[in-house]
Formats: sequence, structure tokens, C-alpha cells
Amino acid sequence: MPAKKPEKQQEEPSETSEEKAEVVSGKKVVYVEIDDEVTVVFDKVKVIKSKHIYIVVPKRSILFQSVVNLKILKRKTEDDDKKIYLVTNDKNGIHLAQRVGIEVYNKANTEGRPALFSTEVDDEKLRITPLRATVNEIDDEAPTRLLERKLSISEILRKVKGRKPLDVSKIQNAQKKKEKAKKSKFVIVAPNRHALIGLVAVSMAVLLFIVYIALPGATVYLTPAASVLEKSVNITLADYQKNRAELDTHPAHNIASYPIKTTVSKTITHYATGKKFSDKGANSSGKIIIVNTTSNEWPLITQTRFQNNEGIVFRIGGPVTVPAASPAGPGKVEVFVTADQLDAYGTIVGDRGNVAPGRFFLPGLKDSSKSQIYAESTEAMTGGITDYISFISNEDIEASKVRIKDELLKSALADLKVAVKDKSSLVGIEGAFMLLEGENAVKTGDVSINIEPGIEGREQSEFQISGTVDVSGVYYDHDTMLEILKNELLLKKSPQKQLLRVNEDSTTYRIFEWDEVHGKIKLTANIKGIEQFTIDPDKENGAKLLNKIKEHIVGQDIEQAKLYIQNLPEVNKVEIDSWPAWSPTVPNIPDNIDFEIRDAVEAQ
Repeated sequence: MPAKKPEKQQEEPSETSEEKAEVVSGKKVVYVEIDDEVTVVFDKVKVIKSKHIYIVVPKRSILFQSVVNLKILKRKTEDDDKKIYLVTNDKNGIHLAQRVGIEVYNKANTEGRPALFSTEVDDEKLRITPLRATVNEIDDEAPTRLLERKLSISEILRKVKGRKPLDVSKIQNAQKKKEKAKKSKFVIVAPNRHALIGLVAVSMAVLLFIVYIALPGATVYLTPAASVLEKSVNITLADYQKNRAELDTHPAHNIASYPIKTTVSKTITHYATGKKFSDKGANSSGKIIIVNTTSNEWPLITQTRFQNNEGIVFRIGGPVTVPAASPAGPGKVEVFVTADQLDAYGTIVGDRGNVAPGRFFLPGLKDSSKSQIYAESTEAMTGGITDYISFISNEDIEASKVRIKDELLKSALADLKVAVKDKSSLVGIEGAFMLLEGENAVKTGDVSINIEPGIEGREQSEFQISGTVDVSGVYYDHDTMLEILKNELLLKKSPQKQLLRVNEDSTTYRIFEWDEVHGKIKLTANIKGIEQFTIDPDKENGAKLLNKIKEHIVGQDIEQAKLYIQNLPEVNKVEIDSWPAWSPTVPNIPDNIDFEIRDAVEAQ
């Protein structure tokens, strides 16, 4: 039989995925520069009206530095009701896009072959192809078509003619040997000791390398920088009864106010300060030597005073002339003196007049003459006894009137606050109303004082005095006032910061106009709060800052990393905990660095 000619091998189509490229309108394509931030890319995308947009990204683009960038871009475009596709050959970008769920394509030219990236396109159409799956790669062990000619059965039979017949016994013996080999025992050969030790050492080295490179981690605790925020607002308190129609229109920075009045009464005990000697009291006395250093005689009249440094005053009993100084020395004369009942400060002397020897000056002389004539004592003064009787003086009565006025005015503010608190209780909300305080905010009438007549000069140690006064003020809704001040703080707050806390206790008021006819009080209210930088990894600015920190501190010494972060204006305080604890540096892998944000108030 003539041999059949070998069948002509059919050439299978070599159509590849590149030839199945999709043609996309150039109006749907966005070209990204290598240094374009995610915000710049989104600005290019949002101006395109198409719902499906292809973004051509070059290798090593900033967009592929973090998976957060692709997450932000995807979320923003989805919020804009658009879907994006990436066209890139960047392996890292392809990996990150698959994690986020963004489809990736290859860019191709009109012949279907991969083309270089360019930010300039002449054609209005772009040919792109999906990425080929790994299952479509060529397998070297896959079956192939044989090139030799096929043999027929008759040709095979002719080839085996002339050979000896097969020996069946040999075949049976071979089968028995195979069965015995199957039943033989499995023997484990002991490994070489040196090889085993080497294998263990290599394994430990690899393990330590993995631990050192992949496992170390660090947690960076950031406390955002905070500052005091202060705001002043002009507010009008309008009497509700007089301005009801205007208040119903809810004008800006106008709050309803209500008048409040009360009468304050108070009685106090005042202690008498007047003192006089009793029959048992006595003044001290003794001798002094008057010294005259001038060249003239110095006459002194009766009751001339001599005083020591403690304020104790002594007087001479009669006139005396002090002789002039001579070549032998100053003129001197000895005299007898008696202490006054009261010292130079109005206090009973008594036994305090028993002073030790010392020097005395004449308080009635000029300062220039006090050094020219003076007195000395060589013996202590004696005979002083302290025993006195208290009486009510005119000074005590006047002082008690001043005191009762002060007490009434202090009680007026406290009593008005109690009255306002009662108003809050009526509406069932504690602290619902607040009394307006500040200069001239609380008004008082004339103080009425009651004191027993004819007590001046009476010998007693204390007496009582009472008084009454009418006080009035204004109260307003506390929450409404606080809401206005909080809103003003929020308006003044920096866009990059958040209002962390409002200090209600810092609220102060200054009244600059009081129109009693129309029932309006114009005042300036001041309030303080605390604002801090917002470091939120889910927001663009926060993610950008954290990526910036990661890029600068990766692989650095921990102390140097802390110093860099501490100098950032957005950070007030930084702490870094590393694992393992003995590691002196920040991990070399950015994904092993975690951040934890603390509030400024919690960190205090």
C-alpha cells in the first residue's frame, strides 16, 4: 500500500490578546505626568464628561507610591459617578490597582504592538488591550504535532517478521521479580551529620534575616499641635416684653432677656476698737539724759516728747534748758519722763513701755536738728501695766457703715444668682438661664442702714449693724448665647484644624450700651476654645502627611525620626514604640510602620 503523504500541518491562528485590542476615544483618556499628585489627577478626571475614563500612568509615578492614593482616587471618582481604568506597565502599580479593584490595561499602537508611553497623542483613538493571564503563557511540556510520517498496521507487522517468538517463561519470571521488589522493606538512610548541621545553620540564618527585615514594626503616636482660639462677638440682649415682635423674626446675634429684682437684707457684728486705761492700768516711767551737741543752749517746754524706734512716746514733766556743748564735750542734763497711754500708732502702751536702755529722738524737730539734740537712757523704764476698757468710738461706727454696704453689695450678686436658678427650676432645666455679669450689669439702689442710736462712747467690745438694698439685673437663655459663640469659633477656626473643646468658663462680657427705653443691652462677649491640626489617615491631607512622614523616617534611627517629626508644624508631641524593643531604627518596610493619633486634651 503506498504510504500516505504526511498531512499538511494546519497553521493555527496566532491571534493574541494584543490583536483583540479595544479602540477607545481619545476624549476618554487622561495622561498623567510622573510627578502628578492624586489631587492633580482627580482634577484632570473630573472635567471629563464621560462615565468611563482611561488613565495612562508612566512607570515610577508618584500615584503608585501608596495604595492610599489609588483608594482616594477611586473613591472620589465613584462619588462623581465615574469609573476609571488604568493603562500602565508599572508592576507595582498593577499590583496596587488589583488590591484596590481598578482594572488595568496595556497601551498599544495601531499595529497591535506595545508602544512607549507619551503625554502627546496625535490620534483621536487609543488602542488598549487587557492584561494577559498567566494561564495563557506557553508551557514547554505541552504536547506538539509530530513531523514524522505515520506508519500503518501492515508496515509494523512486516517489520517484526523473521524475529523469534516471545519466551512466555521469561515474561513470567520478570513479573515475579517485580512483585518481590514491591514487597521489599523501605530503608531510611541516616543523613550526614555535617550536612545536617549546615542545613540547620542556613535555616537559622534565613529565619533571622526574615525576622530582621520583614517582622520588625513600629507604632508612631502623634499628638497634633493645638492652640488657644479666642473670639469676640457683639450681641444684643433685647427685653422680651418690649421687643417680642422683633425677636419673633429671629434676628442674628439677638437674644431674649428678662429683668429680675430682689431685696437683700443683712446684719453683721462689728468689734469696737476704742480703748482707754482702767483704774488698774499704769504708765511706765524712768530717767533719760538729754544731749546737746550745738554751741547754744537748747530750751525745752513742758511735755516735750521723746520717742524710741518702736513708737513708744515719753514726755518730760516740766521745762528744762539743755546746756551748750563745750570743749569738754556735749551739754547734758538728766530729766524724769513718763510714757503716754497710746503709742505713736494709737495703740495702748501699758507694759510695753517698760523698755530697755536705748536712744530717743525728738519727733517734733526737723530732721536736720534730730542729730544735734537727742536723749539716752542708762536704765530700763519701769512701772507699766496693761489694763484697759474697750469702748465704741466714732471711727468704729463709720467703719461698720462701710462694711455693711460692702457686705450687701456682695450678697446682691449671690442672691440674684439664686433667683435666676429658681427661674431655671420652673422650666425643669438646670442652668437654663444665666445672670448677666460684668461692670454695671447688676444695679443697686440706696443702702438703708439701721444702727442703735447713742452707742458712741459706750463701753462694750462689739455692736450690731443691719442694712437693706434693692438690686436688679438681667438674665438670658444660656444655650442660645453659647451656640452663637461656638458658631463664631468655628468660623474663625483654621480649615486644617478641628475645634477640640470650647471653654465655657472663659466667657466674659463687656457692656458698651444700655438703652433702658427700648430695653436693649449691647455687649461684647468673649469666649475661648482649643483647636488642633486634623491628622486623619482617611482624608487626603492626613494621608499625605503620614506618607510624607513614612518616606522620611523609614530605616532611620528612632531618635532622628522623632526629631524630624517633632519639628513638623502639625505635630505637638511624638512617641515611637518599636518591635522588637532592642531595634534602634525604624523598619525599612513602610507597611510595617503604623500610626496612632491622640487628642491634645487626652495627652495632657
